[in-house]
Amino acid sequence: MAQLGCAQEYRAIIHWRGGSLPFTSPAVASLTSVRWTRTINDISEATITIAKGSAGEACCGLLGKIEPYAHELTIYRDSELVWQGPVLRVTENRTTVRVEARDVVEWMARTVNTTLLRYLSTNQADPMHVGPIQEIAETIIRQNLEGGLFASSPDWPVMLDYIVRDDDTVDARFEKDGSADTEIWIVPILQIMDDELVPRGLEYTTVGRALVLGRTQTTADPAQARLTLDSFAGDIEIIRDGTTAATLVWVTNQTDQDITGSQFGVSGVVSAYYGRLDTLIRTSAEGLSAYDLWQIARGSYPGRNPVPTSLRVPDGSRLAVTAPITMRQLVAGVRIDVAATGMCMGLSQPYRLSDVEVEWGDSGEDVGISLVPIGDPFTSPPP
Repeated sequence: MAQLGCAQEYRAIIHWRGGSLPFTSPAVASLTSVRWTRTINDISEATITIAKGSAGEACCGLLGKIEPYAHELTIYRDSELVWQGPVLRVTENRTTVRVEARDVVEWMARTVNTTLLRYLSTNQADPMHVGPIQEIAETIIRQNLEGGLFASSPDWPVMLDYIVRDDDTVDARFEKDGSADTEIWIVPILQIMDDELVPRGLEYTTVGRALVLGRTQTTADPAQARLTLDSFAGDIEIIRDGTTAATLVWVTNQTDQDITGSQFGVSGVVSAYYGRLDTLIRTSAEGLSAYDLWQIARGSYPGRNPVPTSLRVPDGSRLAVTAPITMRQLVAGVRIDVAATGMCMGLSQPYRLSDVEVEWGDSGEDVGISLVPIGDPFTSPPP
């Protein structure tokens, strides 16, 4: 059976932008600490610390020439590439050089949209056609990165060949108000993803250089692993929290000052067990139809009914080296089943992996994770 195991070594390579052409690689012995993360719907980060005395004069000279965004940091766990992204900051003191980086989603945060956002066409030959929200996200990224007036070169961050999609079964339509009048929404691509596409069901994360455009996992998806309490070294916390629970999710563009012409979308069903338990989401976005609001309600429903029971590995605890899961399987968003017997809130249920945090140094490797409940979407018809 596959196990997490314990890393024998970590290596770091500084690449030129694009992640293929090496610039410099500090000796393994000079790496005093490595920290990297994976997360869902956010930018993950990594930091390496290099001892100047062990790096050598030649390597030190190259470390002094690292440029944010011109160079990228790549981290290997033994021989496996586990993290990659552009350098953000380099800090040197008398004894060490610290390199901080963000994953490749950072390129989406630093690229402003220059395309129309009007995904209403039913013609599949039209690039801006109705389709899964993951396909719409990829199209927006591709149209912005393929070239154009403001591109230094086509696909300058080298991202387009590394997009992976896991499409939803429901088609979406999306229009930013004003695009019908040939107006461009001048915001970073990442803001479009966070503000408009994630509420409609998009999930994004990274694995190495791959940008994964996925969907919320459901109980129909296979589990990557089944963990027990023996899979964790140290304490765990089981949290049953009703603050985010809901049997009905309402989304409205109504304001307290003016309700004229406002609309709403709703997803869910009144529960005989909980009764009517509503959550209201207000949006100030303009030009949203009842269908748009329903999409947001549908995307916000999973994980609210039943009351979510989360499992967290607190600071100081970690996955055991014997945990039956590999680092390759620890992808933010995947399903992981957990059976925690012997606890007052004993549970055996499916979860989604929300965060991975890895630290390596003199004391070895610590791998911490956070898990959130899986919830199936309510499949009510759209308005």
